[in-house]
Amino acid sequence: MVRIFAFLSFAVLFPVILPAQSISIGSVADKFLRLQQLNGQLDPSISFTVRPLSVGNIIDSGGSTTNARFASLYNTKVQKFFTSGRLSLLPVSLAQQFNSHHPYGWNDGGMIAAKGYQTMMSAGVFAALGPLEIQVQPEFVFAANPSYERTGLYGNTGSSYAQIFPGQSKIALNFFSLTAGVSTQNLWWGPGIHSSLLMSNNAPGFLHGFVGSQHPLKTPIGSFEWQLIGAKLTANATGYENFHLLTQTFRGARYLNAYVLSYQPKWIKGLFVGMTRGLQRYRADIDKSGTSLINKYIPVLTKALQKENAQADDTMRTDQLASFFMRWHLPKAKTEFYIEYGFNDYNQNVRDYLMGPTHSAAYIVGAKKIVELGGSRYLDLGLEMTQMSQSPEAMVREAGNWYTHGQISEGYTNENQIIGAGAGLGTNVQTFTATWIDGIKQLGIILERVDRDPQYHTFKWVDFSFGILPQWQRGKMILSGKLQFIHSSQYAWQKDINRFNLHSRLAVQYLF
Repeated sequence: MVRIFAFLSFAVLFPVILPAQSISIGSVADKFLRLQQLNGQLDPSISFTVRPLSVGNIIDSGGSTTNARFASLYNTKVQKFFTSGRLSLLPVSLAQQFNSHHPYGWNDGGMIAAKGYQTMMSAGVFAALGPLEIQVQPEFVFAANPSYERTGLYGNTGSSYAQIFPGQSKIALNFFSLTAGVSTQNLWWGPGIHSSLLMSNNAPGFLHGFVGSQHPLKTPIGSFEWQLIGAKLTANATGYENFHLLTQTFRGARYLNAYVLSYQPKWIKGLFVGMTRGLQRYRADIDKSGTSLINKYIPVLTKALQKENAQADDTMRTDQLASFFMRWHLPKAKTEFYIEYGFNDYNQNVRDYLMGPTHSAAYIVGAKKIVELGGSRYLDLGLEMTQMSQSPEAMVREAGNWYTHGQISEGYTNENQIIGAGAGLGTNVQTFTATWIDGIKQLGIILERVDRDPQYHTFKWVDFSFGILPQWQRGKMILSGKLQFIHSSQYAWQKDINRFNLHSRLAVQYLF
């Protein structure tokens, strides 16, 4: 106990300060770093299950090859001001997206589910003075959002959309491995690459206070990464992704309390295990949780994972999600395997969890393999499956679709977009990618099958797609794209109604 107290006192009195501008979720740099770890060029204790990562920690933990390449695709030049401060311009980003027939695509932050053209622009600055860090990186989104073919089960009329978000902004104080502050950044929790059950960049970033680790905390039994947040969730007048883009009643702002914990055992290198949990309720109901500040604002740490009083718990306007995950990185084989398994509601007791493990469950499972081709060239192979529809157990015990709950009419959303797996309500997705990589240059293919909410429809709406994924750099400009050709079989669950959709995306990033 004395040693723990001494350590905490030292951390407060003598903070270690690193330049820690954040690496945006889904950016070129974010994807590059995971590949570098598979190639053995990055600290193997970084789990990639608690993101965003920070520039300072990557430079400290990466090898010389990683640092050189990282500097070539991300702004790591820091200007000094005063005596101990730092100031830098963040990359300017412009993303453009187009759908020819109906909405398609996810993990695009502030962009909405829409037909036609839309764009998102972002720029900002990062400053650090002592333990204080400020990152201002707003985002502007515009979508033409014209009307598209819809039915009583899917879609809305659509209208022009424009919005300015605080984007990837934060204010933080850092002490050794700890960081705390206020942010509107997108978060990604869990090992998935294309989807995450509880936290992804599918929706706009939301206002949240946070405390957690800024890099892996190494201990005698292994390393830990964690984050605890308290957040405000909002809605707007457009359709809800978790209700097939139909409109829903808006009952007010919500409060989300959530955490993620990842552990890397000292005795099994490359293995990461952990869990995530989120609990939301309407802000108007916070005072009904008792007088304790912990019960009001950190219920995710105090509320049991099973029902304590079934009748009373079901009458509270509270919803929770939880998941358990594993990522196993095999450096010599340049391979990784991962799985996330979650539940969208309480079970009655421990026996109920054991007897009905698939009740209210969803999962993500995937693998990635690097095949060396000589020199700096290699092939990146990836496979991921996301299962969101209910299991056959629903025939005798209904659990409802993920991201919906009778007590929270808006479901697990921010600005009407799902915070977790963004493919849509009750959707199953299988994705295969094969990418040729030479430094920053890339050319890949993507094969994808999207089975949309098969549980509740007689006619199955399935999207089959093939696409190409180019990326290249010219000077200080990096361009990455996606061109996806989609065949929608029995579109909107209509018998023998097939449609073609073109989904394209072009992102441009300028480095200072």
